[in-house]
Amino acid sequence: MNQAIIIIVVTAIGLLFGLLIYLANARLSYKTKGIEKTEAIDKALPGTDCGACGYKNCFAYARLLAESPELINRKPCSVVLQSPEAVSRLEEALGLNLDATAKKAIIYCGGKSEAIFSYHGIESCRAAARLLSGYKRCPYACLGFGDCITVCPQGAIYLDDDRDIAVIDYEKCNGCGLCADECSQNLIELVPATRQIDFRCNYSQAESITGRERCEYAERFISAGVSPAGRKR
Repeated sequence: MNQAIIIIVVTAIGLLFGLLIYLANARLSYKTKGIEKTEAIDKALPGTDCGACGYKNCFAYARLLAESPELINRKPCSVVLQSPEAVSRLEEALGLNLDATAKKAIIYCGGKSEAIFSYHGIESCRAAARLLSGYKRCPYACLGFGDCITVCPQGAIYLDDDRDIAVIDYEKCNGCGLCADECSQNLIELVPATRQIDFRCNYSQAESITGRERCEYAERFISAGVSPAGRKR
């Protein structure tokens, strides 16, 4: 008899809690804050999970964009930019206009900067840059260890052994921008893919201090009154 009462009481408690959970779910949304927007953005993305945006999959990228939609213009989805329809869908999901101009990466270094000491350490531009800003005479030079190569999902960057710098293969580059984030020397920038002329030097006129050394490549542009990089560092 006692055992039957216990079963009845436990069953009643279970039913009561089940009813409370049902009522709570009926009144509360299943969606946590921001998840609706994240899902809408995720549906507008290609779903290829290629990682070119710098995140492991499209949903992770969508979560970030739901919090900071303006980030899309600094870290664009290169796959979406190839389709006007996809751009339109993503603009609607984000609630803003995208800079849909096709991009390419530019490395602002002509190469062949003289090494001022032998570097023996971790073969990484970031590691070498921490040691007196690198081992080359030009503090703005590409250090040539290829950190940018390791993050490029398209295999669009290679080392030029003759000039000892990284070089972009524009047939493969899709303008994802991962290399620009990775470059410890701040040498890489995304520019419109239609741009025909680029000055491959990061030494700008703003840094034209009397007596400061310049490589022959930079000197040609500065003596002509042209900013080699076309931007300030």
